[in-house]
Amino acid sequence: MSSPRRSSRHTLKGGVKALLVRCQCWRLLCEFTYKARCWGISGITPSFQAQIPSTDSDMNTSAKVTLCILAWLVLHGADAVMIYFFVQASVDPNPRTPVNRTHTIYIVYQAFMYILGGVLTLFNFAAVLVYLDGEFGGTFGYRYEPVGRHHYRSTLFYVILLLTLIPATFFCIMPVFGPLIILPVAQKWAWNHRCDSYPMYAILDARGVKDASFTPNIAHFYSKGDVKPLFSYSVNDDSSSDLWTFQLREFDSPQGSIPLQQYPTLQQVRYDFINHTVMGNCTTLISPGSSATNSTSCTSGTFNPYDWLSFNLTSSVPLNNSISRLPPTTAHLGIIDKEWAFSNDAPSLILQTTPDPQQLPVLRTAVTKRSDCTQLKVCLAGVDGREGGVVGAEVLVPLGLILIRQSDYATFCTTPKRRSTTTTWGHQY
Repeated sequence: MSSPRRSSRHTLKGGVKALLVRCQCWRLLCEFTYKARCWGISGITPSFQAQIPSTDSDMNTSAKVTLCILAWLVLHGADAVMIYFFVQASVDPNPRTPVNRTHTIYIVYQAFMYILGGVLTLFNFAAVLVYLDGEFGGTFGYRYEPVGRHHYRSTLFYVILLLTLIPATFFCIMPVFGPLIILPVAQKWAWNHRCDSYPMYAILDARGVKDASFTPNIAHFYSKGDVKPLFSYSVNDDSSSDLWTFQLREFDSPQGSIPLQQYPTLQQVRYDFINHTVMGNCTTLISPGSSATNSTSCTSGTFNPYDWLSFNLTSSVPLNNSISRLPPTTAHLGIIDKEWAFSNDAPSLILQTTPDPQQLPVLRTAVTKRSDCTQLKVCLAGVDGREGGVVGAEVLVPLGLILIRQSDYATFCTTPKRRSTTTTWGHQY
């Protein structure tokens, strides 16, 4: 005699199954699944239609099944397109697209993509359960009834079952977990290859919350194709949040091996966030072949650190073999999209000359390193036709500002309890 608990459990199970049977979508799905199996497997007892009566004609049923399949294909196609544009906006956010026109739109788009993917995953998983229940459980009235002395299932049965479960597993995983699977691969590719067309790149390595307080925020500079840095700059706040300095820290390669066009003579940049002004000093040899150096002012200008980042710079940065003062040049720089710094994300921008942009941007951010959010890669090109432009004021002045904001993000992304943080200039993003 069965216990009351077991009896109530069977009653509840029977009620749930009865509810599913009465659902029109489930009826169509089960009928389609049953017919698909009948095409390739013999020995199935077709009692399905006896237990789920059809109220429509065969033609109407076929039309409804076709509509269900078309709706399923359209929804999965839309989800695949959303995943593609999400990954693209994540690893190549500039220039902006409708997906990430603003940071808020990007967050909303991401949430909707995961909601749609979750619904599709649940539906696909339920469909697989119905299919397996029909094969092995017989809940809906049809069950494979093995024929023969040993009651073995045919090889064809297992082949078709395997061919069915492989794509079923794919469609159960990809709608909701696809972005999490594809994004790391795309991010790694972008980290390795985004700057391939640029003569130099920099890796901004900011201090995390678990690093010692004396750990500096450093920018390592690399020549194209090299894995060893040429030199490094660091940024510090001079004991004041309004005055910051971006300056040469050390040469990581022998100075004689650094190409002349990539040798940094602008070795100190000072930012005044009260007046939004910038000053820079260049260090050059006093005379050719001499080890003595001379430091002179060679850069000045103003900058706008807010949503539309921009710079107006006047500079006369010489090459390392020059002992004469160069005539000053003026550059106007600006980003191509609104918003470049965020409280909960790494800086993201393309900086161009204005009003006439050049073919390669002066610089652009690539991506943060996978599994290390404190590192941000930046591609460097400089101003076209300018001697030593790749390490000129048009590159180094903006780069120091980007490193300051990357240090803000490094603090955020390495804090165990993430909270909204205030930016250097007191604005919330």
